[in-house]
Amino acid sequence: MFQEARSRFKDIGDQLGAAQCVKSLGDLLGLETRYPEARVMLLKAKSAFENIGDQLGAAESVQCLGKILQMEAKYPEARTMLLEAKSTFENIGDQLGAEFGGVSRDLRAAWAKGNFPDFQGKHAEARAVLLEVKSTFENIGDQLGVAQCQQHLSKILQVEAKYPEARAMLLEAKSAFENIGSQLSAAQCVRGLSSILKMEHKFPEARAMLLEAKSAFENIGDQLGAAQCQRSLGDILRMEAKYSEARAMVLEAKSTFANIGDQLDAVQCLLILGDILLSEAKCPEARLVLLEAKSAFENIGDQLGAAQCLQSLSDILQAEGKYPEAREMLLEAKSTCENIGDHLIAAQCVQSLGDILQMEGKYPEARAMVLEAKSEFENIGSQFGVAQCLQNLGNILWMEAKYLEAKAMLLEAKSGFENIGNQLCAAQCQQSLGNILQMEANHFEARAVIL
Repeated sequence: MFQEARSRFKDIGDQLGAAQCVKSLGDLLGLETRYPEARVMLLKAKSAFENIGDQLGAAESVQCLGKILQMEAKYPEARTMLLEAKSTFENIGDQLGAEFGGVSRDLRAAWAKGNFPDFQGKHAEARAVLLEVKSTFENIGDQLGVAQCQQHLSKILQVEAKYPEARAMLLEAKSAFENIGSQLSAAQCVRGLSSILKMEHKFPEARAMLLEAKSAFENIGDQLGAAQCQRSLGDILRMEAKYSEARAMVLEAKSTFANIGDQLDAVQCLLILGDILLSEAKCPEARLVLLEAKSAFENIGDQLGAAQCLQSLSDILQAEGKYPEAREMLLEAKSTCENIGDHLIAAQCVQSLGDILQMEGKYPEARAMVLEAKSEFENIGSQFGVAQCLQNLGNILWMEAKYLEAKAMLLEAKSGFENIGNQLCAAQCQQSLGNILQMEANHFEARAVIL
């Protein structure tokens, strides 16, 4: 099995995966007491790890060599190997220890292998730790560790809606993974880049990036990665109002997740399917699917997923004119997102609360709420969120017959949407501007704007 996996990793150029398989073969041969063969294999693994700058992998290989020599009663050679491994571990451990005196050796070892801790939405603390770990990996020349830190830092930046910084970090990580031959990690970076583009509502670019990532995952036989790309493609199709295609794509991904036993990803498909039904104005069906998804998210402890379900359920209640219930749902979702540090979705909830106030005809309160959301979007750098708030403010001012202010807001919103390539929302702003001009009896200008 390891031979086959190693061969596959070599075929696709994944040097890290190949090195890990060689080491596993050495370990297996050692367990079978085939010590000479095990030594040969572990020396190959050590060399492979050194070639890609993975000092931890090389040290672990040397440690295993020492244990095998010990089993062969070759004590002087075993001592030499184990001292060499000890020295390398200490070099890595001491530097990490100097940076993080209070952090346990087990946790430092986990970081060294890329298993970063969950900071439960404490992004500032996570960023500080990851930057320090990254610096340490840079000092010891561990390219893999540096790239993994960059990958995780990019995720934090995405949650904070700092998309340009997230993109730059991820591109740097992708380049590093490609340099050390880790095609799987490079493909994950491409998928991450597509997520950023999606959040920026740059759907054609996001779709192209996802197709590239999906192809890469398929080439290395990663069903999970390919299915996750397929699900994301379905979500983009939903946003583009291509509902039939979106549903087919998401259902296929959901089936794959079920086959490989991935419950969380399957539930995320349910959420998207519920949103598709909601977009099609099939509210009763959407509610059933979303309630099922919410329950599943809660059962597996995914607070963010449950909050997103609440968001969508609130949209259904708004469509049904049940504003008090919709408000309760949003407040609950907002509270959850604030607790886990997802400022983007929390801001979206504030924006939606403004929408409810607008629908209730409470325009001053609605304006105040939308301005609050706009400020939050500005703080996290979400251009789309800011433009949406400007559009909402323009529409509220229009309803209040404050046409001059409304036009200024809508023009600013239109410009914002155009800057991020969202032509649909820009067109909606233009349509609203035409309607205002018509209300002002500027029929000639209104016709020109609408046309």
